[in-house]
Amino acid sequence: MAKKKTFLILLIIESILLCACSGKTPAESGTVESGTVENAAELVMSSLKTLDLDTFNRYTDNYICTHRNWIGIPTSKEYRVFNELLQPSFVKNKDYRRNYQLSQKIMQNLSWEIDDVRKSDKKAEIDITVTNLDLSVATGNYIVSILENMSQSGGLGIVSLIKDMLDLGRDMDGFLSVIDSMDSGDTCTTSVTLSAFWDDGMWKLHVSDEFINAFMGGNIDSDEYPEEIMQKISELEREIENNAEKWEEKWEEKF
Repeated sequence: MAKKKTFLILLIIESILLCACSGKTPAESGTVESGTVENAAELVMSSLKTLDLDTFNRYTDNYICTHRNWIGIPTSKEYRVFNELLQPSFVKNKDYRRNYQLSQKIMQNLSWEIDDVRKSDKKAEIDITVTNLDLSVATGNYIVSILENMSQSGGLGIVSLIKDMLDLGRDMDGFLSVIDSMDSGDTCTTSVTLSAFWDDGMWKLHVSDEFINAFMGGNIDSDEYPEEIMQKISELEREIENNAEKWEEKWEEKF
C-alpha cells in the first residue's frame, strides 16, 4: 500500500512539474537583437530567469505547431516547454496563476556560465554550465511531507487512498512551500552542449530535453534522492504498511 501511494505521489508531482513547464507571462519582450551566438544564449537564459517567454520563444525553436479544428480555426498551440502557460487565454484563472507562480519559483535561482562557443557557417554549439535548485531534493522533501500526513491520518483503505491523491493534486501550494524552504546549498549544476542555428536574420537555440532538464533543476525525472531523504521515505513507508496491517486485522475481527 505504501509503495503504491509513493508511486501515485510521483505521478502527481510529475504532472505539477509539467504544468510548470508550460506558460506565457506578463513580462515584456526583450528588444536587444542577438547579433552573436553568445548574445542569443544570454538572451535565452535571461528570459528564462525572468520568465519572459516572448523573448524565449523568439530566440529558440520552442514553438512546434498550431492545432486547428476541422474548419481551420486555431484551437491551441504546442510548445516544447511552458506549454500550458503559453496557451492563448484572455482570462488568467487560478490554475494558470499557480502554474506561473511555480514556474517563477523554479526559475528565480537560475544561474549560468557560457564556457565555449563553436561556430560553423549557420550552425553553432554552445557549452554552458547551468545551476538551479535541485528539484530532486524538493520532490523528495515533498514526498516525505505527504507520507507523514498519510501515516498520521489513520485512514488506510482505498477510499482514503483516493482522497489522499485528490488532495495532493490540488496541493501545489504545498510544493511551493517546500521550494521556499530550500537553501542555497540545495542546488544542482549541469553541463550541457546546446545547438544553435541561424534563422530569419538571428541566432536561435534548440530547446532539447537535455537543456530543459538543466534549467529546470537537473534531476526532474529522478527517483533517487539524498540518502537522508531516502531513509526517511523508507521509514514512513514501513510505518504506513504497519498501520495498514493493523487496520486489516481490526477489519477481520469485526467480520
